[in-house]
Amino acid sequence: MPPPLIQPAKGPSADPNHNLQLRGSTWYVRFKLGGKPQLQSLGTADVKAARRARDKILKENKALRSGIVREAEKTWQDAVNGYLDHTKQLVANRSLSEKTVQRYGVSLVQLTLALAGDPDENGVFPPVPLSAITVGTLKDYSKARFEEGRSTSTILNDLTAMSRALQFAVVSGWVEQNVAKTFDRDMFVGTTVDDLDPPTDEQAQALIDEVAEWSADMATLFRFLRETGMRLAEALHLHAEDIHPDVVRATLIRGVKRNRDGLKTRIINLGRAAELLPVLPKRGRLFARLHADSAVVSTRYGQWRRQRQGREEKSAADEGRDPETLQKFRIHDFRHSFAIASVLDDDTCLYRLSEHLGHSSIKTTEKYTRFLRGMGAHRQYGRRTDLFGSLPAALK
Repeated sequence: MPPPLIQPAKGPSADPNHNLQLRGSTWYVRFKLGGKPQLQSLGTADVKAARRARDKILKENKALRSGIVREAEKTWQDAVNGYLDHTKQLVANRSLSEKTVQRYGVSLVQLTLALAGDPDENGVFPPVPLSAITVGTLKDYSKARFEEGRSTSTILNDLTAMSRALQFAVVSGWVEQNVAKTFDRDMFVGTTVDDLDPPTDEQAQALIDEVAEWSADMATLFRFLRETGMRLAEALHLHAEDIHPDVVRATLIRGVKRNRDGLKTRIINLGRAAELLPVLPKRGRLFARLHADSAVVSTRYGQWRRQRQGREEKSAADEGRDPETLQKFRIHDFRHSFAIASVLDDDTCLYRLSEHLGHSSIKTTEKYTRFLRGMGAHRQYGRRTDLFGSLPAALK
């Protein structure tokens, strides 16, 4: 048979994935250094990003063999360590709170686990070149977190932490672009409005009644949060001494975000929550029998919720029926329920509500009106003023 008129291309250029190897969902590059085979993780599942990172590594390896010494490329771990070190100065200047730094730290650990994979036997993560972090990396990460059942707000917090670390790398001259800023979060993740579906009044009452069988203190806390819209940390750190003599208003100082001038303070009307004061301590923390750390309280509630679901599945198996999937309301959802009820009861209260909730911007409070105009439009028919109150009248 005569040879074809056009010979097929040969060599590496014929294979765009030359020197690349896929392990699981992560791409690796193969090359030789000092005559010894090397296999280096590229820290990405995006083949296009892997090719770019491979080309850069092979180019640097070629330069190294030629005697040209190049500065090692900075990694994701360098960006994280540099940013966390920088936050010490931000905390000292009171431009960033220690609580926020801790929250970013949790997200950065999760991101490192996702980007670098498992650490070696010495607990060291394989380096992830900054050039290997692309928009595709962020898409893959967001999808994986959704599949784990993480909420939209959690994923957005992770992406914010990533953006802070990458921005530090940009300012340091390690990379030219912060890909987390170019990532369209609304398209691939959504907004916290999409994640907003707190319990209705009847659902909140049913949950409180059920929690009371497990812990009367937790049930009282839940009702207090629903009647005030306070953050969990604020309520856990509220002291009897913060309650004003008229038993209507409370001064919130502890557990509130810091600003440049120090602790942020605001006074709120307790509303119907004042009816709970007789059963609460007259000195010290109002919820002294509960742990002061909001993370501990949330974790214990999560454990109870999972055990509750487990009991339902066991009962269903014993009765030969399909188990009911119980709704997974978070403690923070009581704050959202309070805000939604307040807007339903008085659609002119937005600015007072923003001040009451301690929002730094009215735009944050406006998410409740957007929710009620969209998927929450039915809420007005389920409002039960006989069960719970809402934002009281303005203090005089």
